[in-house]
Amino acid sequence: MDSAVLTRALRFFHPYFAEQCFIDFYGGEPLLAFDEIRRAVLLMEALSKKRARQVRYALSTNGSLLNDDILDFLERHSFSVLLSFDGYAQDISRKKGSFDFLVSVIPKILTRPRISLETNSVFTSETIGYLSTSIQLITELGVPKIDVTFSRKTPWTESSLLRLKKEMALVRSYFRSRHQKKEDVPWADLLEELAKGVYRCPAGLKKMALATDGTLWGCFLFPQYFNGFPNIRDSQKYCFGEVDTFIKDHRQIYPQKLANYSALRMDGFLTPDGPCALCDEIQECFICPVAAALTSREIGRISASTCHGAKMWREEKKLFLEEFKEPNQ
Repeated sequence: MDSAVLTRALRFFHPYFAEQCFIDFYGGEPLLAFDEIRRAVLLMEALSKKRARQVRYALSTNGSLLNDDILDFLERHSFSVLLSFDGYAQDISRKKGSFDFLVSVIPKILTRPRISLETNSVFTSETIGYLSTSIQLITELGVPKIDVTFSRKTPWTESSLLRLKKEMALVRSYFRSRHQKKEDVPWADLLEELAKGVYRCPAGLKKMALATDGTLWGCFLFPQYFNGFPNIRDSQKYCFGEVDTFIKDHRQIYPQKLANYSALRMDGFLTPDGPCALCDEIQECFICPVAAALTSREIGRISASTCHGAKMWREEKKLFLEEFKEPNQ
């Protein structure tokens, strides 16, 4: 990313930040641009002294470039680190040999109390059989917070969804054998009660993203999606334009583009069975429109496998929460 563009963007947006906010660094691999991360943090700290802002920092990384100097910086500035680690599926879905490296680097991060460590494990229909053993491994490594993502790049078959159910039963059994209270379980998403209400994508309203080419978006997932599928139209519908153009005409550009993001609500999405607005479970369902589009190839459309998978996930969460309401025998 061009340093001057980064500086102009941070200076422009800083007055609009909430009093407590996050700056997240994503990739690709953001540590390839560690000097830019350092520059952004130091600029934010200088700006925040002039305006009362509590800015916290987060970083998503595959961990391959972590060293003592970088860890010192992350600890000094109290970073939240989201480490991509797929457990026993790591060497299948990512670089061969990265499993052993990450198993060795996680304890090093955990010795630094000012770094908040979280792992994100991605499972596909092909690697879902590693879910339960991977969760056990990551838990026993001492990771305090675990995220799990079910990849939608390829549709899930009925057999892979059934395997997901079996793996989730093993996960529940494992957590019940170790924990008395659900609050002690490190898998973050399992702990959250199903919210009631029609889901609305927060992109553009509660967050903004600056891409490396200097364009602005409502969320970092949008430029990733459109770059991954360059033949898909609608990118300009969600792009706020280049930084300098936006700064000059933001009062006109922002509400126009925000209207497109505001339309990204569950009651405006479609599945092969019809509008989501007609579904009896719409009050409990929330699906990221970009994640769904990885399969459907259209933002706002949800494939049958994504819909089925989301329903199954809600059922699994309910089973987990119900089990922890009962006394542990």
